[in-house]
Formats: sequence, structure tokens, C-alpha cells
Amino acid sequence: MDNNTVLQVNNLKKYYPVEAGFLKRRVGTVRAVDDVSFAIRQGETVSLVGESGCGKTTTSRCIVRAVDPTEGEILYRRENGEVIDLATIGQNELRPIRREFQMVFQDPFSSLNPRMTIFEIISEPLRVHGIGNQREREDRVADLLKRVGLRAEYMRRFPHAFSGGQRQRIGIARALAASPRLIVADEPVSALDVSVQAQVLNLMMDLQDELGLTYLFVAHDLSVVNQISNTVLVMYVGRVAEIGPPQALFRNPKHPYTAALIASVPKPDPFNLTERVIPEGEIANPANPPSGCYFHPRCPFVVDICKQTAPPLEEIEPGRFVSCHRATEIELMV
Repeated sequence: MDNNTVLQVNNLKKYYPVEAGFLKRRVGTVRAVDDVSFAIRQGETVSLVGESGCGKTTTSRCIVRAVDPTEGEILYRRENGEVIDLATIGQNELRPIRREFQMVFQDPFSSLNPRMTIFEIISEPLRVHGIGNQREREDRVADLLKRVGLRAEYMRRFPHAFSGGQRQRIGIARALAASPRLIVADEPVSALDVSVQAQVLNLMMDLQDELGLTYLFVAHDLSVVNQISNTVLVMYVGRVAEIGPPQALFRNPKHPYTAALIASVPKPDPFNLTERVIPEGEIANPANPPSGCYFHPRCPFVVDICKQTAPPLEEIEPGRFVSCHRATEIELMV
């Protein structure tokens, strides 16, 4: 872990027990996150993408310790240079560190307490961490509201007075209140109108440049990911399928699942008649995944080794990692 790396995740796993019967006997395990590894450097944006249920949100919640991981390391470099494994430290040790990483939630309606004013919502991290007095907190909230494009006098209003886009700006202001280094954004624009999505994305990129923020961005919209990311991590049934920069990954995917995701995006060109290979079948069950490569029942390029052995995540070119036995053999159409 070099000095420019803010977060390094090694072999992260999160398993949930499946219980049945009156006695709640354990009859199986859901592998929500299954051996995920990646790193985020200072000032970069790493995006997690994949179908619903692929484990990207669970991964992000493990990182901020909203849920406790089953196995693995979550190495976080503090502002003073100290490296801490967030996966193993206790809640008492974790509490003072939480101000350095915050989360922006998907739903701007349910993530804000309707009984609290905007001032109380945004200043809550300051109060929890004992930062400033009442006057200093009011000044901080007023400054944050201006930064996210809202008026300072709005701090005395309640959430019901704001639109979805304005509420998400308030959520971003709350995340920035304690001056964090790392922001985990769990699909922050998926519940917004398209025009408002662009405004919120531009705001987040401007704040990143201005404050030197580092983002872990969870999304399923590939156009959003292409706009905001330095690195894209594609997940399938709790595992990493491919990692790479967005320009190279979207232009020349190396994993059949990545190609299928890109092919599913509508193209605004009536003359684009390129034949694409779309995988058939349903997404694998994380409680009963197939042997070998989890994607092999849907993959048009499957061979015997895919059914028997799980492919390792290997670097096939600088900055490109793929977990596919045939990554260097097949040519994928996008």
C-alpha cells in the first residue's frame, strides 16, 4: 500500500446465513461479496458497477462499516499517514475515524429525517464528533449550503420543502460537514431525473477538484460511470469480473459479462446494426452459485475449464485486470 493510496480492499467477503425452520437452523449461505480486492488512490474516483444483486452496495457498506465484513482487509490510510484495518477494529476505535469517510445515500427522500431541520441534518456529524460551538456550526452549515448550490437561509426549513435534487444536495452537504477525505456514494443520482442527474454529477466533480476528495461511486448507469470515473470495477454475483479505466474498458472489454453490460445500453443510432452477443439465462444465485466461473452458465464462450475452475483476477495489460480463462483469446463485440 503506497503513500498515495487512501483505501485498499483485500479479499473482502460478506456472507449471510440462510436459516429455516422453527429453530432457525442454518441451511445455507448467501455470498453477497465473495473475495473482492481493489484500491483507491488519493483524489481518484473508483466506480462499482453491475446488475442488481451483484454485491456492489454491500461492498460499499462494508467499507464504511455499516455492516461488518465476514473476512478480508479494509486498509484505510488516515490523514496522518497511519494505516488502519477498518474490518477488524472495534466500534469505540472506529468512532473517531468515521469523520474521515462519509456516505451519500441512494434515496434523497428516506435518507433525510423529516422531523429535523436542514441545519440539524447537516450539523449532526459536527455535533457527534464534537466539532465547533453553535455559532461555528451555523457558519459551517451556511458555507456548505452555498457550496452545494443552495441558499444559507434554507437551513431553517424541513426536508419536505425541497425537491429530490435539492435533497440530494443536502445529503452531499451533510457528507462534507466533517471534512472527510473519502466519500462513498451509493447510486447518488439513480433516483433523480436525467437533467438533475447531470447537475448533481457536475457538483460532485467540482467538489472533488476543489476539496481534493476521493470517491467510491456505486452505480448501474454506465454513462454516468464513464463520465465520473478514473477506474471501473465490474462485479458479478459478489466477485470482480474486470477492472480498468473507463475509456479502455468500454471500448475494448475483456470479460464477456462486461461486454454484455455495455451491449445492454441503448445506442441512439438507427444505423448501428452491429450484431451483439447477449447472454441468456438468469443471474446466478449467490446462495447456490455454480462451480468454476460464476458467469459460465450464461457465457457464449464457455469451455470445460470455465465449469471446473474459478478464474483468478489477473493483470493482462497495465491497469487492466480480468477474471476470465479466455480473456486473451476471445474478441468481444460492443
